[in-house]
Amino acid sequence: MPASEKDKRSFARYCIKSSLRLNINGRTFNADAVNYSFDGIGAVVENTRPIAKGALVNVHIDNPDLDTRGEIVWIQKTPIGTTVGIKRNDAPRRGILEDYSLADVLIGLQRSGRTGVLEVVNGSVRKKIYIKDGDMIFSSSNQDNDRLGDILLNEGKINLEQYNQSVELLKETGRKQGAVLVRLGYLKPQELVRAVRHQVEEIILSLFSLEGSSSEFEFKEGPLPSDEVITLKLSAANLIHHGIKKIADPQKIFNLLCVPMDAVLCLSSNPLNLFQDIKLNEEDKKILSLVDGRTVIKDIVSLSSLDELETLKALYALMSVRLIEVKAEDGANGGLSAADIIEEDEIKIDEEFADKVEKIYREHEQMGYYGILGIKQWASIDDIKKAYYKAAKEFHPDRHFYINSDTVKEKLNALFSYITTAYSALSNSQKRKEYDNRLAYKTAAAPSKQETARARFKEGKAEFRKENYSEAFQLFGQAVYIDSTAAEYHYYYGLTLIRLKRFKEAERAMSRALKYEPSNLDYLIEEGYICIQLGFRQRARSSFEKAIKIDPLNNRAAEGLKNIP
Repeated sequence: MPASEKDKRSFARYCIKSSLRLNINGRTFNADAVNYSFDGIGAVVENTRPIAKGALVNVHIDNPDLDTRGEIVWIQKTPIGTTVGIKRNDAPRRGILEDYSLADVLIGLQRSGRTGVLEVVNGSVRKKIYIKDGDMIFSSSNQDNDRLGDILLNEGKINLEQYNQSVELLKETGRKQGAVLVRLGYLKPQELVRAVRHQVEEIILSLFSLEGSSSEFEFKEGPLPSDEVITLKLSAANLIHHGIKKIADPQKIFNLLCVPMDAVLCLSSNPLNLFQDIKLNEEDKKILSLVDGRTVIKDIVSLSSLDELETLKALYALMSVRLIEVKAEDGANGGLSAADIIEEDEIKIDEEFADKVEKIYREHEQMGYYGILGIKQWASIDDIKKAYYKAAKEFHPDRHFYINSDTVKEKLNALFSYITTAYSALSNSQKRKEYDNRLAYKTAAAPSKQETARARFKEGKAEFRKENYSEAFQLFGQAVYIDSTAAEYHYYYGLTLIRLKRFKEAERAMSRALKYEPSNLDYLIEEGYICIQLGFRQRARSSFEKAIKIDPLNNRAAEGLKNIP
């Protein structure tokens, strides 16, 4: 994969050396798997093997034992062979926690904006996490000690007599135990909300004791069962951090950490990792302050006021949420210190902040790269970096947990993406020069709307071909804003949104493309695949059937019909 895409991955990759068998159009041949993730596989194939980007493949890996379907999404020739990236499209997605970290799966699902149910099974124990647009919103369990009444009883919030009375009444009425406890006057309505949230969190936290085990998991993507789910706002990073710290087995922590004691830890350079919604206690903050890009793990353990196990547990928890990482041999220290992360948040999350998000979201493209970072055009690299971290912290997507709005998350994601694109351009001397030239050209000449839109579209296609999807998203977005009547602008805007896993927006973009060209084969097929992702089965079927009427031999349309659940 091109280096520029590495940091954009939602799911962590695990390095392996394992034999792999590929089957493409009935032809089977051997290759070497070099890494895998919840979402994809990297492999090296002999240069003599003819492989095309976009080819649909069946894959088998011996270790870990994995059979899956996928699509080749990138190809790179190297001296040792052809390196290929395979995007998995098997559903439901299955695995075991020996091969995947639960923390990595949850963060990946969050950042890719997935909706569905993640079920973890350990013998007779079955627990589910309900995920909507990437956020954990609810959980359930088949274990008696995870029931709301049992948790309240164990924590002394109700007594045994009240518990038994509520059980009798729920059997008579069929109502949920929480509602029965409120009816009986043993809980106030606001106490019930807190109790349900606590129950849901405890079920999720209990799963981290299974990290590294042979427990199986399955993610079924699709609409959630509305009759079973209460919608809460739960921070993945916060629950992962606290779940790891609850692991009691010392040997499990040593096995999971899997990092030499002479390794140097540093802060992540990615603001998406740095400014997540995590509640650190004073001990966490002290340990984080020892992570400076120079000190090795064994010295952090010596300097910590906690014992070795608790210190390593705290470090592993911070690594699991990607806030800190092992420093690369040639890695430079970033622009922030632990103090910048630890310091109290000065940003007040209130109605005024929500209005600010709304205003900047409407205006950010007109503000441009310098405007969104709040800097002058002659700003130094250091000033650009400081402004980038400041803006990324203020508009981090996790802010949406504290705002009662259904749309603010989408807007924060768009702003964060634009801020990151701005920094990427302005921190690179060549890209900055090209951007400044575009600004100068815009000022010097006033082309027609159609010419401007076409220029943005061409720039977007160039970035799309280079797989710079965040930049392509901005450019195609500008093209459709300036000229909304060009079907191909909406089409490519939709394709980019698909790559960014923003399927709802992609569906709207593809619908607009079809408004202007209703019989376009490519548009119909892409709409079909988007509708599968969104769980719109009938619409997906209709799109593929229309496509097949136009081209009865189209393989992608036929494959799409087969993939409809």
